[in-house]
Amino acid sequence: MKLKILILLAVVVMSFTAVAQFQTRQSINELYLADSYIKRQANGISYSNPDEYKGTPYNFPDYQIGNVYKGNALFATEVALRYNAVADELEVKESLATPNEDARVLPKDPEIFVKIGDDIFVFVPFEGKIEEGGYFHVMFEGKKLDLYKKIIKKVIPGKKASNSLTKDVPTEFRDKSQYFLVTKNGRFYQLPDTKARKFDIFGANKDIVMKYVDDNDLDVDKDEDLLKIVMYYDSI
Repeated sequence: MKLKILILLAVVVMSFTAVAQFQTRQSINELYLADSYIKRQANGISYSNPDEYKGTPYNFPDYQIGNVYKGNALFATEVALRYNAVADELEVKESLATPNEDARVLPKDPEIFVKIGDDIFVFVPFEGKIEEGGYFHVMFEGKKLDLYKKIIKKVIPGKKASNSLTKDVPTEFRDKSQYFLVTKNGRFYQLPDTKARKFDIFGANKDIVMKYVDDNDLDVDKDEDLLKIVMYYDSI
């Protein structure tokens, strides 16, 4: 019998160890699933066939090796993970070699987070409601505040050719992310969409931050530069 990735989705685990492995999780029989199977929310297209769409519904198209944590404890090591931004789900399977159809979805739980390479994804409820919450990429954890990124994929539905002279237009996934400064007590402040207004979020330190940006030739609309700006702001 195949080793089931469902072991990852335990409702209650009384204890965890830093060397947790799939073998130890085989004995867990009580499971809670947010969804038994991965959702498909893009007009029925097959995500397994990239020829049917442009872009990607994921942060990265392919699974990557990562770890799953619950609280401060390591729960699952060296598993295959990817973030489905369209469905706002974290997909997980035992290994990169495991068939994609055997992947499952991690439960949306604020105590469960994952690390995929250097990227950390956390689940944040909205006003205490799990069903209205979402996953965020933690770009930076500072002394006074953190920087979170909400990865959004705008779905542009495809169209079938109307006649023999036209071609099918595939569904397209367009990136449109949002950024948040998060205080240590969990309060979120969204950065405005326009470049000029983004600096308003720095309040009384706006001019100081803008001078830092000018002196270092940074672009607040680029992820790597925004990270430097927030790190500087956190150090003031």
